[in-house]
Amino acid sequence: MTTPLTTHLPHEKMPYLLRRGEGKRYLFGNQVATIIADAASTGQMLSAVVIGGAKGESFPLHTHTAAYESIYVLEGRVQFIIGSESYMLLPGDYAHIVPGTAHAYQMLGHRNRFISYSIGADLTAIYPLLGEVHEPIEYLPYSSHRVTDQQRQLVEQQTDIRFAKEDTIFPQQYELVSNAELPSAAISYVLESGEGVRLLTGDQVHRLLATQATTDGEYIVVASDGPKGDEIISHYHEHHTETFFCTQGHMTMWANEQEIKLFPGDFLHVPAGTVHSYRLEDHFTKVVGVLASGLFEPFFRLLGDPYEHYMFPSEPGAARIDRLMEHIDQLDLKIVGPPNAHAK
Repeated sequence: MTTPLTTHLPHEKMPYLLRRGEGKRYLFGNQVATIIADAASTGQMLSAVVIGGAKGESFPLHTHTAAYESIYVLEGRVQFIIGSESYMLLPGDYAHIVPGTAHAYQMLGHRNRFISYSIGADLTAIYPLLGEVHEPIEYLPYSSHRVTDQQRQLVEQQTDIRFAKEDTIFPQQYELVSNAELPSAAISYVLESGEGVRLLTGDQVHRLLATQATTDGEYIVVASDGPKGDEIISHYHEHHTETFFCTQGHMTMWANEQEIKLFPGDFLHVPAGTVHSYRLEDHFTKVVGVLASGLFEPFFRLLGDPYEHYMFPSEPGAARIDRLMEHIDQLDLKIVGPPNAHAK
């Protein structure tokens, strides 16, 4: 008998599903940090937190010594200071922040939400120290919670964060994100929604938002768009952890021999050794994923071809299975069989 998929944040590495808003929630100011992955639940591979907050809420200038941070905006308008630049990030925009880069954010929409992945150090450890346990799913209409200097000192002592000594001043001017190119080295950058290294695989467009080059091989970030379609082949990885965060539409996934429906805001963690596959169920479905380590990047480049457009085509392109099979011994990919073969 199949053990039901865990639907809470576990204390050890395993496959698990979290519905939108579920996880460990902490209130700081009038923001809620919902931890959906941490060092324990992913076997030290990665961590992830969804931050939601009201207009005017902010987080001061700070740096990380070891952690990479990948931020994908889900809702609202969020101003980021990254190094010496000031940007306005809108839904779908991406920010890549490497260790040692000073950064801060301020929320400018009336409702704001973004997901932050961290690799190299578990940044979710910040929020239990900075905030208080929060039972409601969302932030409050108003809040009297304040972060104290003592809390900030404790956070610096116990986590990978160093706050700037001076007060953070957010410039009144900022640049809308328009960058379309990924750098060839591990430096901080931003990407406009829809940009990235675009690869067409059948009827889906995979966009590499972070690559081996930009993460020193630690991980990659992939955003995928596609129409209602067919299941992909059932497979597993011997060494890679993979995550799926649905941002639009809905999809069916098979993991741990179970069928799961993912809707916007739902998160699925698929560690190494877990047989999985998926099928997009809506006419326009979007999903963001992180794969750690980053050595799985060649899979996407072999299976897909460079794609100049931003919308998937009405007639599917080629999925280069032939090219993939020629190099399968070099990939951490074990094919189980036809779609959903593991459930038969």
